[in-house]
Amino acid sequence: MTEGRNKKPYSAVTVTVEQLTSEAYEEDDLSGIPDLVEVIKLQGTGPMEAARAIRKKLKYGNVHRQLRALTLLDGLIQNAGPRFQRTFADEPLLERLRVCGTSDLSDPDVKKKCLELFRSWSAEYKNTPGLERIARLYKELPKRKQVVTQERSRVIRETDNPFGDEDDEPPKSPEPISASSSRTPPPDANRPMAGQASSFSHHRKFDLEAEKGSMKTAIAESSIAATNLTNALQSINREKERISENPAAVQHFEVCKLLRRRILRYIHHVESEQWLGSLLHANDELVQALMTFEQLDRSIDADSDSDDELAEQAHMYRNYADASDDDEDENDPFADRNAVSTPNVERHEPAW
Repeated sequence: MTEGRNKKPYSAVTVTVEQLTSEAYEEDDLSGIPDLVEVIKLQGTGPMEAARAIRKKLKYGNVHRQLRALTLLDGLIQNAGPRFQRTFADEPLLERLRVCGTSDLSDPDVKKKCLELFRSWSAEYKNTPGLERIARLYKELPKRKQVVTQERSRVIRETDNPFGDEDDEPPKSPEPISASSSRTPPPDANRPMAGQASSFSHHRKFDLEAEKGSMKTAIAESSIAATNLTNALQSINREKERISENPAAVQHFEVCKLLRRRILRYIHHVESEQWLGSLLHANDELVQALMTFEQLDRSIDADSDSDDELAEQAHMYRNYADASDDDEDENDPFADRNAVSTPNVERHEPAW
C-alpha cells in the first residue's frame, strides 16, 4: 500500500521521454518533439511529469541521454506553449541544470551544451512569463558551489586518518608506518602529531632512502587505481544499477582508500620537494576518484524530490477528503453536514 502511494507518476509522458532519449535519436534530432508536446497536453500533470523525466535523464543517464534530455527541454520550452512554460520549471530541475552546467562530474560535452542553452535562454526568455528562473540560470552559474566538499565527504574523513586497520598489519615491503591526517601539511609536517601519531611513529624511524622504492610504487599504484575507479564509474548504467552494488567499482574504491592512507603516511614524513609534489598529486587523484564514487552512489529509486513528494501527498489528501465527503452517511448525527456553526456573537456565560 505504502509502496504504491510513494511511486512516482509513470505515464505516456515518461515513456515518450524514455524513447526520445535513446540511442535511436541523434543528439539534436527534433522530430519527436511534436509527439511529446501532444502527450504532455493530454494530461493535467504533463508539464511536471516531463520535467521530472528529463531531470532523471540528466542525473542518471549516460552522456547521450543527457544531451538528448537537454535537446528535448529546449524543444519543449519553444513549442509546448504558455501552460508548459508556466509550470515545468520546478526547483529540482533547475538545480539539476545548475549541476550539469558547473559540476566537475559533468561530461565536457554536457557542460558545453548547458552553457550554450543557458546563454540562449538568458537572452530570449528574460521577459517571458514563467521562464524568468530559466533565464536566470546563466547568471547563477558562478554562484554554484561544489556539491560535496572534502570537509563534508564521509570517505575523505575516513581516509584522513592514516592509522586505520593497516596499523596492525606486518609490512609486506619496507614502507612507512606513520603519518598525520593532514592532506596539505605545513613545513614541519615531518614531525609526528602529538598523541596517537607520536606513540605510533616510534615503532620504526622513517628512512627516506630506504622508502624510496615503496614510495615510487605507491605513487604509481595510486594513479592507476584512481584511473581504474573513474573508468569503472563511467561504465556503470546508473539507471539500472547502483554504484555501490557494482563489484568492480567497490573493489577499486577499497583499493583507493587503502592507497590514500599509505600516501598520507608518506606525506607526513617527507620534506623533500622532489617527492612531496608527487605525493600530493597522488593524493589529489585519489580524493577526486573517491569523492566521485561517493557523489554518484545514489539509487534512482531512492531519489528524493521533496517538492514532488509534498505535492503528491497534498494531492492524495485532497482526493481522500473529497472521497470522505461523498461517503458521508445521511443518518450520522456527527457528520460534517450536521455541524452547527459558531454564532458571530456568543452569549456571556451565566453568572451563578
